[in-house]
Amino acid sequence: KQWYQRRVPITAGNRVSFDNHVYVVELKKKCFRTLQNIRKIRFLLTFDQIKTVVNSLVVSCLDYCNGLFFGATEKVWHQLQLIQNAVTGKYKHDHMGDDLKKLNWLDVRKRVVFKLALLAHK
Repeated sequence: KQWYQRRVPITAGNRVSFDNHVYVVELKKKCFRTLQNIRKIRFLLTFDQIKTVVNSLVVSCLDYCNGLFFGATEKVWHQLQLIQNAVTGKYKHDHMGDDLKKLNWLDVRKRVVFKLALLAHK
């Protein structure tokens, strides 16, 4: 599907609901498939090129509509954090360590809160 054909599973009725588990499963599949493909060509790219490719293909998917995850269950947060941890592993060739801090990234929960705060500020 093209970027404009993506659908976020939101239903409206008496209450707005968001089937975040289904969305997270599909997001996880997409991100890990993309990371596997990047792993195959990693030896052809420099560190900065890998960083650009991963940010544009994976991190952007992780940030897409992430404000809807506010108030999600602990299981959903864990699944999203697994995706982000896998992304940080693509930048390094050894152990994880404090990769999020070295990349100046917030963890997933704080990214969502930051995004909502930024939208409220505007």
